[in-house]
Amino acid sequence: MTTLRQQLLPRPILTVVLAAIWVVLQNRLDALTLVGGLLLGALVARFAHPFWPEPPVLRRPGLALRVGGRLLWDIVVANLAVAALILRWRRPRAGFVRYPLELQAPVPITLLSSIISLTPGTVTVEVDRHARHLWIHCLDLDDEAELIEQIRTRYERPLKEIFS
Repeated sequence: MTTLRQQLLPRPILTVVLAAIWVVLQNRLDALTLVGGLLLGALVARFAHPFWPEPPVLRRPGLALRVGGRLLWDIVVANLAVAALILRWRRPRAGFVRYPLELQAPVPITLLSSIISLTPGTVTVEVDRHARHLWIHCLDLDDEAELIEQIRTRYERPLKEIFS
């Protein structure tokens, strides 16, 4: 049984995020811009709600924050590694890796593929939930097994803990 608040404002966090994006895009912070952003965010959230499944529950928010910090660190390190690869003028050993998934739910799989793509030097090129694997392109691939184990221990298993 849904309450009136849930019917009018089904996703309050999405509403606030959209309002913040609206304020940033308008490049000013005043009452009219903020109210307009909140109204726009509420409308988008209200009309998009029937098309979105319920968001998964975070079982371990502290671990989620640690994974986010780890991702930021890995992005910085990967940027430096890609810059070093370019500055050394060494020919990269690009390659594709078939990554077998342990995850089953769509949201954690999407997050894992996004994390991989956010890290410079790697990009998820295909997600096959039915065959339960990802195809990952690596700019400079040294050891396929090491890459798979690194992704599994640094991201996939923590995501499994966060969402299970």
